[in-house]
Amino acid sequence: MKEIKCTIIQDVLPLYIDEVVSQDTKEMVDEHLQHCDKCQMEYESMKKNLYIPVENKVSLFNKVSKKWRKKKIMISMVSILATAIILMGAFSYVFYYETVIPYSDNLVKIEIQNDNQLVSQYFGESYAGINETHPMPLEIDGEKKNVSFIFYTKTIADSPSRNLINNEKSLNEQEYTFKLSESEKIDAVYYVDFDVEKITAGKDSWVSILERAVLIWEK
Repeated sequence: MKEIKCTIIQDVLPLYIDEVVSQDTKEMVDEHLQHCDKCQMEYESMKKNLYIPVENKVSLFNKVSKKWRKKKIMISMVSILATAIILMGAFSYVFYYETVIPYSDNLVKIEIQNDNQLVSQYFGESYAGINETHPMPLEIDGEKKNVSFIFYTKTIADSPSRNLINNEKSLNEQEYTFKLSESEKIDAVYYVDFDVEKITAGKDSWVSILERAVLIWEK
């Protein structure tokens, strides 16, 4: 049998590896590889680089496909979670984040009702809440007085300047009126922002708060 050149064998090796050659060609290459170390080495090298069995190709494709599907699901879940967090944050900011309503003469007034009850009358469009203290003894101009501090707060959704929920919303007169605690003991009422937690932690004091407060009523 005529000897086959190595160049011919090496040309058909890719087809031989993929098993798409005829039976005669396969036998020819088999026989040559048994006696040619050079082509045998070329075959081994080419097989490592080029040959992927059909079943492995399908398996690899399935693995890649499953991995990509899991990745898309994960991305979708992260996106949904991030969107939910942003919406919850925006909701909390609009409805729950409160800021102090600055005092003005025509916005808050303290009045005495017929039963000697002190009430705070609010004349703005709306507010989120009111903060007050019980009467506490403080020295003012060398005289001991029972002082109460108050301040009103607003949110974006419920503020004197903007109402995002309902433009027609308004408070009735009773909702504008707030009865002060232990009013019979109160000598003076001041309007000022205060934080009880800071006072408890020693970062602020009632004396310091009094210095920046606005007197809105005194006996």
